[in-house]
This record gives sequence, structure tokens and C-alpha cells, in this order.
Amino acid sequence: MKKQEKKLRALTYKYKPEDIIGQSASIKEVKNMIEKAAKVPATVLLRGESGTGKELFANSIHAQSSRKYNNFIRVNCAALSDSLLESELFGYEEGSFTGALKGGRKGLFEEADKGTIFLDEISEISMNTQAKLLRVLQEKEIMRVGSNKTISVDVRVIAATNADLIKSVEEGKFREDLFYRLSILPIFIPPLRERKEDIPLLVKSFIVKFNDEYGRNIVDISEEALNILMSHDWPGNVRELENVIGRSIINMNINEKMIQAVHLPHLYSNRKTQTMNCVVYKDEELTSLNNVLEKAEAEYIRNAYLKLNKNKTETARLLGISIRSLYYKMDKYGIE
Repeated sequence: MKKQEKKLRALTYKYKPEDIIGQSASIKEVKNMIEKAAKVPATVLLRGESGTGKELFANSIHAQSSRKYNNFIRVNCAALSDSLLESELFGYEEGSFTGALKGGRKGLFEEADKGTIFLDEISEISMNTQAKLLRVLQEKEIMRVGSNKTISVDVRVIAATNADLIKSVEEGKFREDLFYRLSILPIFIPPLRERKEDIPLLVKSFIVKFNDEYGRNIVDISEEALNILMSHDWPGNVRELENVIGRSIINMNINEKMIQAVHLPHLYSNRKTQTMNCVVYKDEELTSLNNVLEKAEAEYIRNAYLKLNKNKTETARLLGISIRSLYYKMDKYGIE
């Protein structure tokens, strides 16, 4: 039954409502808005930074709506040129342009009839395509490229963007009338840095996911490693967190069951909050930059060596250097 349900969702929607992980006040508010949006056919505008999971929320609206047994069509507007996007969305008639298929082709709006179409990166479409999209929203009909015949469609539109559309309207890059048509029901998805209390739940869900994908049996994450994750700002949001957990599991030996701090990849955007002790010079005597770098290197190697239970092979692997280089540096810095 689970396999058949998975196949059915692959044909309609990718995610389930329960795939939205989190118990923070902000994510509970979003879930509440999602439930309300699912009950009405109004156009929804999902706003949020890249990596917050806008497609997940769009899927959830579709999955809870009366259209859930019909198609869910996803379109990345930024990935297609203006002319190609227009023919993809609205279809075309035979001979309308060079390379057009014999007999023409249905557009994605026709494919999504009675279902939902998700227009990701809506801010990237041209003014010409914006005008045609506005007609679809107002008149519930499309016109194929190269045709003068209208086709009625019954499609629920969910748009998403990480851009400031109000600013785009002011700059003349986005139609004001289309903006108001799209934002009948606006939903803001908070970035991960504003709901860090959800990180432990997200980490557990990603561990389950990667256990299945990688054939591993990871059971948990250490408190130290979790604290590092909690102190990071997550500019890449949930997508970045998923990437970090996946890479951490890849760094683990096959017999290890718990993600430790040493398994985490470097979180470059927030180095001040990492466990490495940064060297700070205030009233100390100034010295050359080379001495500063050597002192920081020695401190980092010593910390890594101790955290790996004085395992030189693992320490060298973590640092990305050879065993011979590690022995040389340990001798140089007097690390026993």
C-alpha cells in the first residue's frame, strides 16, 4: 500500500502535509494558513528566501485541496527563456515556429486542468508573459502560440518568489495588476534562522531520510554537534541544513551510529560560532601574520586530534592532509 501511495503521489504531488517539519510558533502559523488556502480555490503567493521549501508548501496546499487527485505541475520560470516559457505554459499550434511538433502541443496550463500549477520564481517572467498570465487568472482561458482560438482551463495557480515583488512593481519590472491577482492569499515562509527551535526535529527527519537513501543506521546526533548547528545562521535555510546532515553522514565510518561535531562540514558563513577557538589579539603584543596563522593552525590541529581520541589517521583524513604532513605539523607545534 505504501509503495502504491508513493507511485500515486509521484503522479500528482511529491510531498505530504506531514512532511512540513516543525513545532515553532512561526511554522504553526504557516501550517494554519496552508490549511485555509487548501479549502478555497484562490491564487496563492508563497514568499520566502531560497531554500525555505516553497515547493513543499505548494505541494501541501494541493494535497489537502479538492484537486489532490488531479495533476500538480511545477514550472521553474527562471530556468526557461521567455519564448520557450510561453510555449511551455500555453502550448502551440503546428507550424507556429521552427521546430514546432506536427499537430502542435498542449501547454502546461492544459495539462494542469482541474489541478494545480506551481509557478516558481514568478518574478523572472517577462512583461509580455505577465500579460498573458494575467489573462489566464482573469478570464480562466489560454491561447496557444500561433492560434487565435481560446481554450478554457480550470487551474489553481500557486506562485512563489524569493524577490521583493513590491519593489519590482515600483521599478516597473512587474505588473501591478498581476501582483494583486497573485497575492490574493500571500503566505510568508520564515527563514530557518527565525525558527531554530525546529532544527532538532529537522535533523531527525533528515537522518531517517539519509538512512534510507544511503543504507545507514544512524540513530542520533551528539549535543555538541547539535549546538554547532543551532549557532549557525543558515543563509541557505532548510536546504543547507539537509546538505550538511547528508555530508556529515557520508563523513562517518560505517560502524558509527551518532553524528559527532567532527563529522560536520565547515559552516563557512558563520565561522565565529564554530568550535574552533579563534585567536583574538587585544592588548597582546602585535606579531607577524605568519605567527598568527601558525598559532591558529596549531590550536585547530590540537582540538581535532583530541576530539578524534588521538587517532592520527582520522585526524589527517579530516584535515585533508597526509599522515606524514600531520606528523610534521604535530612535531612542529609540539602536539603530543
